[in-house]
Amino acid sequence: MDKSLLQRKPRWTWLTAFILLGTVAAVGLSFCIHYLLFFGDDINPYQRSLIAALVLPLFIATPLFAYIGLASEQLRRVKRERNFAAAHDPSTEVFNGDMFTTLVERRRAATVSEAGRTFGALLIVEAENTRDISIDYGFSYGEESMRQIASVIRANVRRSDVVGRLSGNEFGVFLPGATVEQARDVGERIRNAVAKAPFVAQGETIELALDIGGVIFEDQIEFRGLMRIASEQLEKARQGEADGFRLSALNAMDAEENGHSRE
Repeated sequence: MDKSLLQRKPRWTWLTAFILLGTVAAVGLSFCIHYLLFFGDDINPYQRSLIAALVLPLFIATPLFAYIGLASEQLRRVKRERNFAAAHDPSTEVFNGDMFTTLVERRRAATVSEAGRTFGALLIVEAENTRDISIDYGFSYGEESMRQIASVIRANVRRSDVVGRLSGNEFGVFLPGATVEQARDVGERIRNAVAKAPFVAQGETIELALDIGGVIFEDQIEFRGLMRIASEQLEKARQGEADGFRLSALNAMDAEENGHSRE
């Protein structure tokens, strides 16, 4: 026998019993009210009918609609929690990789300049020593370091920007409409803020460090292309170029050569 049927049976039994008992209670209450109203002769029939019409909805409909309202609110809360869990990384509470990709595509298409071009920046932020922390102090401390980094990133971007976790030690940051200077400023703020925020693992203070690779784009380019170029810049930043932060500008007229590449 299918075990799922055995698990569902008590729920249907409870629902059936609830409906039957609720109906019986409502009918019984109606009989009691009518009996009390029509038992004596002090009130005329017209007044009794008005009282019954007022009292019955108060005693029956009020608790019924209160229960329905509470159940509906609980259902909406469960749906919100499920939608949040499906779209976010459970540890850092930023968007997961799939949702990050989807939102970047949507925001990229929606960010159009006066010249009819899409523009903005995509950054890949890599935590240098999160894996070492996980190995030396345990996985929970590694995840805690990622939560701290995610909190710093969120505090240093706009509400319209998109932050997602791409892998175990990488975040993606999409800055729609950002210029070269704005993207560089955001990346530097994030790196400095993470370096200045002490992280404590088992009583030892560890300085967190980031490598950032990014691409400034102007005009249509697929998300995979942006990720490829940003990953290439991250690899160069990881090797020590441009002090751990390297940007590549695509068709950006104001790109500068100082510590950055231009393609």
